[in-house]
Amino acid sequence: MNLASIDMNLLVAFDAIAKERNVTLAANAIGLSQPAMSNALSRLRKIFNDPLFVRTTRGMQPTPYAEQLSEPISRACDLISGALRIGTKFDPAASPRKVFTLYMTEIGEIVCMPRVLHHLNRIAPNITIKVCPIPEKGAQEAMAAGEVDLAIGIFPQLKAGFFQQRLYRDQFVCIARRGHPTIDGKLSHTQYVESPHVVVGSTGTGHDVALEQIRCSQQPHRKVVLTVPHFMVLPTIVTQTDAIATIPSRLATTPEMSPNLQILEPPVQFPDLEIRQHWHERYHHDAANKWLRELMVELFRE
Repeated sequence: MNLASIDMNLLVAFDAIAKERNVTLAANAIGLSQPAMSNALSRLRKIFNDPLFVRTTRGMQPTPYAEQLSEPISRACDLISGALRIGTKFDPAASPRKVFTLYMTEIGEIVCMPRVLHHLNRIAPNITIKVCPIPEKGAQEAMAAGEVDLAIGIFPQLKAGFFQQRLYRDQFVCIARRGHPTIDGKLSHTQYVESPHVVVGSTGTGHDVALEQIRCSQQPHRKVVLTVPHFMVLPTIVTQTDAIATIPSRLATTPEMSPNLQILEPPVQFPDLEIRQHWHERYHHDAANKWLRELMVELFRE
């Protein structure tokens, strides 16, 4: 198929239908009338010799061929749109209501979000942040599809097609309750090995995987008595038991931490954690996404 023979406006129409799954909504999204969008779909069907989108009770569902075309066409439209916006500025104060969606761990929410919201309240009251849990699978696809603007944390799987920028470093510390029968101010290697540990189960991403990889390479015989899905419950459990836990230092020093906890230097050598922001190449030149990235750098980069 000769690319020169295809009207680029038809690809924009295709992308709108693929996203909206409704001809009328797609027409509204790109400023066409409903008859004009129907005509565009008819022309697309002739060009590709395929129905492309079939009307069902769940809306206009793509054919297998349309599903193959959807991602590359969407990416091409975004890249062209982004190129045309190069040099434009995003004014957060004058912008209509804008929602940014982020991937972030619960640690990132506690460490970063209070400062971000305080800043937005002063300079960009129309900006809303939506934090989504990090999925075990599909993060790359969601970001490539434009469902998520930024991923902040530890994302070793985001490589090809992604940019990244370091924001800050963190270290691991150990916590134990005050009044612990054997630990008081210091933690020896023997105490670390012999004490019961509460740990976070691996979800395939984030601080938990980093900690587990480091731990397995250095001390595989730790006594684990409880595995939980989130870091935030560890302090509560530790304050009420003789178990200890290993957590990022920035979490250990937040105001929410109990005064009944000891923060201890680990006897095991843990490398620093590098917390980075990641974004898909389709948003590299997007003015709003660039503004958000610059805000994160301003607030958190060391």
